[in-house]
Amino acid sequence: MSSKEHVLMLKKDTSRIKILVTDEGKKDNTVMEETTYTVNSDPSNPVSQGNGSRKRQRTSIKNLSITWSDMEMNCNPSTEDLMSLESGIHSAEANQATVSSIRSLDTGATISANTTPRESPTQTPTADKKPASLQLSVEDNTWKGSEKSNKVPSGGQLRKNIQNRATRFKAVFRQSKPPDLKFRLILVLLFCCIVALVTFTWFLYHQKLMNLEIGDKIRFHEVQRILHLLRENGEEHLTGYLGLNMPVNLSPYNCQVLQHVLGPNICVEWKYRARLMIGYWHKGNLSCYTVNWQALSHHTNLEDCFSLHGAFWYGMGEIKNISWPLSNISLNMQPFVSGDVYDNDFGSILERYWLSSGGIAIHVDPEVPLYVSLNSSGNERLCFVAKYQGFPYHVAENKLPNLKYTLCTGSDIKSVHLDTMHKFHSLPSNISSSEFLESPVWATGPKFGTSLSQESLQVYANHIMEHGFEAGNILIDIRWQEKEGDLQFRVDNFTNPEEVLNILHHKGFRVLLAVHPYVCVDSVAFLNGTDGMYFITDDKWNVPLLTRWQDSVCAVVDVTNETAAQWFLARLRELKSKYNIDGFVFLGGQSSYLPKFYNFQQLKVNPDTYLTQYVQIASKAGNFMGTGVGFNTQNIAAFVAIAPRTSTWDARTGLRSILPTVLTLELLGYPVVNPGSVGGDVLLVENATLPDKELYLRWLQLAAFMPVVQFSVPPGDYDLDVIKAAKVLFKIREERVLPVMQHSIREYLQTGAPIIRPLWWLEPTKQDAQVLNTQFVIGEEIIVAPILDKGKRNRDIYLPQGWWRDELLGQIQRGGKWLHNYTVPLDKVAYFTRTEKPT
Repeated sequence: MSSKEHVLMLKKDTSRIKILVTDEGKKDNTVMEETTYTVNSDPSNPVSQGNGSRKRQRTSIKNLSITWSDMEMNCNPSTEDLMSLESGIHSAEANQATVSSIRSLDTGATISANTTPRESPTQTPTADKKPASLQLSVEDNTWKGSEKSNKVPSGGQLRKNIQNRATRFKAVFRQSKPPDLKFRLILVLLFCCIVALVTFTWFLYHQKLMNLEIGDKIRFHEVQRILHLLRENGEEHLTGYLGLNMPVNLSPYNCQVLQHVLGPNICVEWKYRARLMIGYWHKGNLSCYTVNWQALSHHTNLEDCFSLHGAFWYGMGEIKNISWPLSNISLNMQPFVSGDVYDNDFGSILERYWLSSGGIAIHVDPEVPLYVSLNSSGNERLCFVAKYQGFPYHVAENKLPNLKYTLCTGSDIKSVHLDTMHKFHSLPSNISSSEFLESPVWATGPKFGTSLSQESLQVYANHIMEHGFEAGNILIDIRWQEKEGDLQFRVDNFTNPEEVLNILHHKGFRVLLAVHPYVCVDSVAFLNGTDGMYFITDDKWNVPLLTRWQDSVCAVVDVTNETAAQWFLARLRELKSKYNIDGFVFLGGQSSYLPKFYNFQQLKVNPDTYLTQYVQIASKAGNFMGTGVGFNTQNIAAFVAIAPRTSTWDARTGLRSILPTVLTLELLGYPVVNPGSVGGDVLLVENATLPDKELYLRWLQLAAFMPVVQFSVPPGDYDLDVIKAAKVLFKIREERVLPVMQHSIREYLQTGAPIIRPLWWLEPTKQDAQVLNTQFVIGEEIIVAPILDKGKRNRDIYLPQGWWRDELLGQIQRGGKWLHNYTVPLDKVAYFTRTEKPT
C-alpha cells in the first residue's frame, strides 16, 4: 500500500486528515489504500504523520471513508477557515461526502456538518483576496485549488448551491448562543399567533354584526348604518342609509342576546337612543327583510333614506303634479296622510307602498307616524321619518315612535308586485261593481252647478236617451241634501223626490247618491249626534270637535265608535229604502279634514285608518257603490274615483294627469278606477258651459278604454261629429274592450294583477316600457296609445314583443319596435290587439 503525504497551509491551525480507501464490495471493508494528509498553518513547522490524535471518527460513504483526527489548535479557527475547509473536501465521483465533526479545543464549541454537497459552490472573492478553495482529486490523492467559474450554473448545480449555502448558514447559526436565539424566535412566533388569533376573532365578531349571509342578499354595516340589498350575483341592488339622526360618534352594541331565539337576525342598539332589528323571510322567489326601529327616547327622530338612483319608482297614490314614473316629483318632508290634492301634496287615496323597476317593493307599516320626502332638493332619495309632532300624529304623543317597514326583492318588477299584493293586501272575493264597466256613469256635476233640481234632472236624463246613449248610472252630487248630514233631499229643489227617482228607474237608470261622514251644525242630525256622542270629540270635555267641509262648519261621525257607526249605517239604509236608492258614492273623511285635536274612541296612531273603517261601514249599506277615498280598502268591491280634473291639457290636474293617476291606483290594488268626467270636472274658463271640443274628443278616446266611463257633459251637447265618434267608441268598448276587462277582473281576484296595466307589464325589464306614460295595456291583449296633447295628429308608439294587429290601419305589426310619427286623426284612437304570427 502506497502512502502519500501532502501538506496544506491553514491560518494558525494544524490538523491531520487521513483518507482510507476501502472496497465496499467486500464484507469486511478491507482498507485498500490509506493516505494521510497533514494540514499545517505554518510551512516552516511541518507536522509529522502519526496517530497521536485524541479522538477519531470514521464514516463510510460507499467506497470512500474520511477520518478526521482532531488536534489541539494554536488558536481559535475563524469561520472563513471552517467554510473554506468544508467546501474544499468533496469527491467528483462519489455521490455524497459527510463531515463527521469539527470541534474547537480552545473554545470548547463543537460545530458539526452532517452533509456536504457533491460539488462545492464556488466562492465569491472578497477585497482581502482570500485563498482559493481546495478540491480533493481522488485520482492522484492530491488537493488542488479551484478557480471561480464565470459560467452560469445549471439547474442541478443551482440546487446544490442552495443546499451548500443552507449548510453554511447552519454552521454560522450554531456558533451563536443557541438557547437565547431559539427563545427569542419562539417568543416572536407566539406573539404573531396571538395577534392573528385576535384579528381573526375581531373579524368574525364584526362580520356577525355587520352582515347577514350573502345567500340572503343583504348586508348591513352597523357602524356606518348602511344597508345593502344584493342581487343573486352579489351586485348592489338597493342602498339604504339608516338612523340618519343618530350621533356619528355613538357606537352601537349587539343586542341579539336580549332577543328571543326566534327573534330578528340582526339586533343593534344605540344606548338610550334607539334599537334596530332586522329579520328576513323567503317565500318562493320573494325575499323580504323587515326593518324595525324602536325609539328609546322622546328626543329620537327615526329617519331612514333609500337611494332612488339607477331605477324608476312608482306607487304612493294620488299626488299633486303626479308623474309616471315618480322621477319628476319633488316632495319635502311632510306627514304621509290623505288630503285634498288641490290643497295638499297628497290626495284622497294613499298607500304606503313603493315599487322599483329593479324589482324592489317597500311597504311601511300602517301604524307608523310616518313622514315622507321624495327627491327633496334633488337628492334622489326616498326618506321615511317616524315621529310624534302634533297634528296629525298627536294622538300618541306620550308614546315612543317606531319605524317599521318591509323591503321585498324579486326577479323583476312584475313578479315582486304580484307576490307582495297577496302579502300586504286583502283582495275582494268578487267584484260586484263590474256593472260600472258595462254602463256609463252620468254625473250631475259640474254641469248643473247650483241649478240641480228635480226638473233639471229629468231633462238631463231625457237628453241622454234622445241621442241614443245607454241610460246606465246617474250620480247625483252632494248638493241634493237640504242640510249637510241630514240625508234629506232639498225641499225647494226636490218637491217630490220619490217621483223623479221612479221616473229615472223607469227609464233604465240606476241612481247613486253622493254622501259623506260630515254633519254640519245647522242640521237636525247634529243635535241627535251630539246627544248620542256619535262625533269625534275632545278628549277632556267630550264635546264635538268641528271642521270645515264645503264652506260649512261640521262635526265628523266617529266610525271607530261602534255605536256611532251603526247610527250612521242605519240612516243610510233608511234613506236607501225610502227612495229606492241603488247605491252610494262615499266622499270625505281625509285626514286633512279631521279636527286638529281629534280623539277617536279607538285610539289609532295613523288617522288614515279612519278611512279604512269608514269605507268598511259604508260597504254594509249595499254592494253597488263607489268611493272617492281609500286606505287599505282594496278588499271593498267598489270603484274608486280620482280627484276632480280641470278641463285642461296639462299634466298636473288636466288630461295628461289622468293616465299616471289611474296606473298608480291600479298598482295599489284598486282594479275599478273611475277617471272622472270626460272633458273635466272643473271648468276653468269663465262662463264656459262646455269643454273645448278637441279636448273633449281626446278625453273621450282615453276614457273609452278605462274601467269606468263617466260623463257630466253628454256628447249630445256637441255636434254630430262628436256624437258619432262617441258611438263608435262605445261599440269598440262593448265588442273589444269589455271581454278583456271581464277576464282581467277574474285574473285580479286570483293573482292581484290590475285591469289597466303599465306597458312594462309585458316587458318588465325594458326601459322604454318602464318610462312610457302615454300608453297602457288592458290585460295583456290590448295596447292603447291615445293622443293627449293639443293640436297633435301623430305620435310615436312602442309595441312590445309579439304580434299585434293595428286596429286603426288593419295591419299586423311585429312587436319589439317603435312606430314613429304614427298618424291619428282627431276622431280616431290608436290601439292594437294581440294576434297570432301570420302564416
